[in-house]
Amino acid sequence: MTVYKDNRNGHYCYKFKYKGVQYHKCFKDATYKDVTDYELIAKSELRKSGYDITKQRYDVMLSELIDDYKVYVDNTYTRPEDAKKIVDKFYKLIGNKIAEQVTINDLEQYRAIRKKKIKNSTINREMNNICRVFTLAKQNKKIRFNPCEDLRKLKIEIPTKRYLTKEEEKKLLKAANPIMKVIIITAIHTGMRINEIINLKWSDVFLEQNYLWALNTKNNKPRKLVITRQMKWLFKKLKHKSEYVFTSPATGTKYTELKRTFARTVKRANIPHITFHELRHTTASRMNELGIDIATIQEYLDHADIKTTRGYIHKPRKNIEFAIEKLSKYSL
Repeated sequence: MTVYKDNRNGHYCYKFKYKGVQYHKCFKDATYKDVTDYELIAKSELRKSGYDITKQRYDVMLSELIDDYKVYVDNTYTRPEDAKKIVDKFYKLIGNKIAEQVTINDLEQYRAIRKKKIKNSTINREMNNICRVFTLAKQNKKIRFNPCEDLRKLKIEIPTKRYLTKEEEKKLLKAANPIMKVIIITAIHTGMRINEIINLKWSDVFLEQNYLWALNTKNNKPRKLVITRQMKWLFKKLKHKSEYVFTSPATGTKYTELKRTFARTVKRANIPHITFHELRHTTASRMNELGIDIATIQEYLDHADIKTTRGYIHKPRKNIEFAIEKLSKYSL
C-alpha cells in the first residue's frame, strides 16, 4: 500500500502509479484505513474501466460537496448561515463518506431524527438544502447519482389560518414590554418579516420623510415602507442604544430573542396562540378587509408569487356576505 500521512496538514493520502501515470490524492478528516480503502477503490475503477481518474473521478467525499455548496450559498442566498447549519447537521449525522455511497436510507435517517423536533413542512425545507448539495455535485459532474431523486416529500400539515383581531391586538399590546409593543405595531403596520425588523438600523429610518428601508429582505430586494403616524410617535420615544432600532434591554445590542419574547407576551395576554410571522397574515387580512387589491398586497408584503398572498388573506364571513349583498344590488 502507498498510503502515508502528510506532515504539513496531518491528512492521510494515497500515491501510486498505474500504467505509467501517477495518482495522488489527500483526504481531510479520513483515517489511515479509510484512505487505504479509497486507494483500493481507485485502483479497481482503473482496472475495470480504464479511465483516468485525474480527469473523471467519482470517489469525491461528502465533505467536498458540502464545501462546494457553502461557496454556492455564500454567493446566492440572502441568509447563507441558515443553509450551512442544516447541511452541517446532516454531515454530523452521516459522517464523511464517499458521496456516491450516501443512500436514500441516510436521508430517511436524518428525517426520522428531525421529526422528533420539527414539523414536516420544516423538514421538507431542510431537505431542499441537503438535496441541493447533491444536485450541484451532479451538475458539476462530481457524482453520477443523486440519492434525492427518489426521495418523496413528507405530507405537509394543513396550516392553521390565524390572524389578530382588534380585541386580541389590544390585549397583546397591553401585555407587551415597551420595546415589544413598538415591534408588534411596526410588524402589523408594515408587514415586515422578523429578520427585516431585527436588522432594521437607524440609518435606514427617515422619520421626517415618513418612510424606512427594509434591507434584509427574503428576496434580496430593498423595500421602501411608509412609517405611519403611530409608528413615528413611538420611534421618536425610542432611545438610540446602538445602530439597530430595536435593541435588547438586557444587552443593549440587536434584539435577537424576539420570537421567544413574543411567545411569552402572547401567553401573558391570554389570547389563542399566534406566531410572530402570523402578524404578516394580520397585515394582509386587514388590507384586504379595507378593499385593497391583492396585487398591491402582494407587492407590499414582498411575495414573489400571488398564490402566497392568497394564503395570507383570511376573510371574515361577514365580508363575504357583504360582497354577495353588494353584488346582488349591482345586478338589479
